[in-house]
Amino acid sequence: MNHAEKIAQWIGPGGIGTEIGAGASPVPGLNPPPIYVDCFKSFGAEPNLADYYGHACALPFHDHSLDYVIASHVLEHVANPVAALAEWCRVVRPGGILYVVVPHRQCTWDQPRDLTSVAHLLADFERGTTACDPTHIEEFAQGIDWTRFNPATPADEIPARRAELARGLHETIARGEDINIHFHTFEPTNLRELLAALTTWPRRRFLWELVELVDGFPAHCPNGVLAVLRVHQNWLARAEAEAFRLRTRGDPRAVLRAAAEPFALWSARTPGLGGVRQHVT
Repeated sequence: MNHAEKIAQWIGPGGIGTEIGAGASPVPGLNPPPIYVDCFKSFGAEPNLADYYGHACALPFHDHSLDYVIASHVLEHVANPVAALAEWCRVVRPGGILYVVVPHRQCTWDQPRDLTSVAHLLADFERGTTACDPTHIEEFAQGIDWTRFNPATPADEIPARRAELARGLHETIARGEDINIHFHTFEPTNLRELLAALTTWPRRRFLWELVELVDGFPAHCPNGVLAVLRVHQNWLARAEAEAFRLRTRGDPRAVLRAAAEPFALWSARTPGLGGVRQHVT
């Protein structure tokens, strides 16, 4: 199984959607291409190629305006995954699709780390955790498999490199900037549990159906877990979505809010790597 097959199965041609954080490696098989959004100028040495500035928790789209949201290897980089999922539900029309891939903990440098509990993920939402929160820094820096994270590092230098990484991340937050790390770890078990728990969560009920969960995805690089959700929405959202469709007559340009900022303009005016705190409202 690969992206092209799953995109054809669950999204198909003609839809208006977005891919978050595609960097230089967008999900293939989408026709027409989605609107690409990102909040960082680059990932490693590669510049991010996006159309508009946007963050997983702050997207530049009108409510219930999109047919789908795609986020591949993004959710683990979000300090508050439940807030991100809520935002994705906000912008998707009733019946729309969330297409989410997360790295399997056992297949990445996260392998030695503890599996993030659903209680922790819910608590991050309750606390309003953001990417300028230092809570996860030590656990990340000290817990990752450094031989995968940076294979060129001599074994006797790894403890010092861990301390250097943690210190740099703390300094980044002290400067008022966001950090970009794997805040949480995922496997099929906790991902499925989280998605199910949110459908009955008293704090906020998520109206969706998990239509497919695939481990070892995609086949050519089986280090991820794919979750496909169909978002149902409540009666008010359905009415708002229909009103939006009639008002805009299906114009794909109408899905963007007036304040949506082209990525190139945002990048030119924003110092540093970027982050969520420059988000549009």
